[in-house]
Amino acid sequence: MAIATLAAIPVTPAYADDDDDRNIRSRVSEAQAVRIARGYGMVRVTEVERDDGGWEIEGRDRRGREVKVTINRLGRVTKVERGDDD
Repeated sequence: MAIATLAAIPVTPAYADDDDDRNIRSRVSEAQAVRIARGYGMVRVTEVERDDGGWEIEGRDRRGREVKVTINRLGRVTKVERGDDD
């Protein structure tokens, strides 16, 4: 009877946990995202927003222009928008 009971318990494949751990490790923290944005010339951060597992960082460059950097969950920059010179 004990064998039949054990057979009814759903078994989760071991690799499912590995995938979850890998996804957690591949997520970029807020601090990492800000450092990445600073690498694109942002000197003052005005807004940090989580976006689809990644980040949107808004701020200003050293000339005072608006800069928006979009970073995916892996830490790759997918878009950089810069304001016009005023």
